[in-house]
Amino acid sequence: MPEILSNEELNALFGDPIKAEQKNVNVSEGNNMAAGEILTGEEVEHLLGVLDGKTSPFAPTPEPKQSRSDDIEHVVKQVDKSIMKKLQLMHEGLARRFAAKISKMLQSVVDVRMTTVHELCYNEFVFGCDNPSCFNLIEVELLTIIKDLSYGKTNMILDISPAIVLPMIERMLGGGREPSMTARRPLTSIEWKLAQRIIDEFLCELHVAWKDVADMKCTVTQQESNPQMIAVIKPNATVVVLCFEVGLVVQRGHIALCIPVDLVGQLTEGEQR
Repeated sequence: MPEILSNEELNALFGDPIKAEQKNVNVSEGNNMAAGEILTGEEVEHLLGVLDGKTSPFAPTPEPKQSRSDDIEHVVKQVDKSIMKKLQLMHEGLARRFAAKISKMLQSVVDVRMTTVHELCYNEFVFGCDNPSCFNLIEVELLTIIKDLSYGKTNMILDISPAIVLPMIERMLGGGREPSMTARRPLTSIEWKLAQRIIDEFLCELHVAWKDVADMKCTVTQQESNPQMIAVIKPNATVVVLCFEVGLVVQRGHIALCIPVDLVGQLTEGEQR
């Protein structure tokens, strides 16, 4: 049968003024739960145990466990700085070669520069993209054997901002000689076909950039104007994002290449072998 609590025990548990004052002092010192804070699961179990007589009211309240829901440091720092530097050097060459090809295609000088390479969670990358955009899911088939990647296939994301892809398409159609305001709208079906020529040139140079690491084949498998419509990569997965700034006459925009961190690790291992 549960033990009946005495008046002193009830006061100690539910509101003795002296003890409440002492508790407020402890709260100011950071030793107890702040006023108005929601009880944790451990604290609720402790209180129910007291009411059932299974736990002494004077037993210390269990410390709440630290939540890791907001802790992303363990997610976004997985690639060594030396590897990030290698990625930057590889793709600086890609930027120069891609600029030369696109300049020839458009009959106009196109400037492409590698700007940043950094790690993010995939959902951070997606919410940082324009909407609408030219958002492409790229299936990467590794033709050399890389361990831990099932069937030698994985995915990348190639995002081209409408601020630059629409002027490029206009130039391909014979316009764009005079500076104009770029409309923020989804691409039409015809514009997607023309944009595919630009995408194919980029993927061709991407293959060249990685040829000393691994032989891989890149294929566009899905294209969306809304980046949130492609969800093949887990939202909290770590990715490496390489950003390129592209300039055409007075228009400027960006191209972003999103690579899963496990692919970066495996490919760099392949380079070391």
